[in-house]
Amino acid sequence: MVQKLREILLTQYIGAILVALLIWQAAIEVILALVRTGFWCFNHFHPESVYGVARTPFPWDNIVFAAVAVVLYLLTAYGLARWLYPSAAPTGQPDAWDRPSTDQVEPS
Repeated sequence: MVQKLREILLTQYIGAILVALLIWQAAIEVILALVRTGFWCFNHFHPESVYGVARTPFPWDNIVFAAVAVVLYLLTAYGLARWLYPSAAPTGQPDAWDRPSTDQVEPS
């Protein structure tokens, strides 16, 4: 069953689309985290008045959740890509540097 799923994902290019979609979602999450941080900084960094301002703490939980989501998206995309497209094994044929040249071989 798993092999059939892998075959479908490979032949229909659904796997490649899914990997690209996961990477795209990670990029969107990074952009959203940057925009949220910029928006928070723009709204909360202003001069204090004579009455004083109760500063709200920076929402670190949003940054942490975004970072965890990005890592999970990228790990899932990497794992899926490694499963669908495994690295090619060496063919076992020697390179030109490994073969002895005909000039150096002495006749017996």
